[in-house]
Amino acid sequence: MDETYKIYKNSKEFELWPMPEEKFLDILFGRNDTNNNTKVFKETVEDKLVGFISVKSKVFEEKKNGSTVFIFVDEKYRNKRIGHRLIQSGISWFKSQGVNNVKFGRNMGSYFWPGVPENLPSLQNFLKKEGFVLSEGPVDMSADITNFSAQTNVYKTLDENGVTIEFASERYKDQILKFTKENFSNWYEYYLDDLTKGKYDEIFFAHKGDEIIAISKLWIGGNWDLLFENNVGGGGALGVSEKWRGKGIGLAMKTWGTEILRDKGVKYVWIGWTSSIGFYEKLGFRVWRRYFNAELDI
Repeated sequence: MDETYKIYKNSKEFELWPMPEEKFLDILFGRNDTNNNTKVFKETVEDKLVGFISVKSKVFEEKKNGSTVFIFVDEKYRNKRIGHRLIQSGISWFKSQGVNNVKFGRNMGSYFWPGVPENLPSLQNFLKKEGFVLSEGPVDMSADITNFSAQTNVYKTLDENGVTIEFASERYKDQILKFTKENFSNWYEYYLDDLTKGKYDEIFFAHKGDEIIAISKLWIGGNWDLLFENNVGGGGALGVSEKWRGKGIGLAMKTWGTEILRDKGVKYVWIGWTSSIGFYEKLGFRVWRRYFNAELDI
């Protein structure tokens, strides 16, 4: 067992946020990340690991961005400035990368949380002491979809507008990428990576003829499988082109994806990092976890 995972697994935080070792290490060390840089700093006492931090940087819109993805100190060694030293190691690295603003969590590659979890008050207080400014952030939502059924007339808009929803395919690959780049550029590299790898069953889209009007991703499994009986799926990066908004296309897309997961035997659907609470509540989702945004200018 990796030493970082070992000390985290023995913590009270792990009870709130359990994760399998392989997935934990993938995110911590950025093993499957693309187009970013990852660095993990460690603190030891008498050759024993007592804390670590994972930091990532990435160029987005011609600007270098930074994220503190995870920081952890063994409970027996807290309040001894070990966490402070880890933060300072991260800041020095960020400066060497040309980063001048750091966020906690977020998407500079793979990440654990989109912000600071509301159920980790000690982490909130620590980050505040280190100079991070916290503000209201996004939420995760979830639903048991065992008995999920589409709302009456949810697909009516498709018939009325001549719109079709289907999984991605080689035929539409380039058009999906073009649509994503023009409308949702911050998602482009993720769609590019999946489509290049032929993961057509993890992307679906809506189109009218050859016009792409909406995209979304779909998957089985997730960061927090252990909190959902190891039977969870999800969907994300749902985007509808501006001129097609307000017509119910997004709701039809989400319904379509949820029905696919239900038919595959998935019990729970987890929606990570959203502020569209009202939209997802229409489909029976409820807020599962809340987060604070956290930023530090360096």
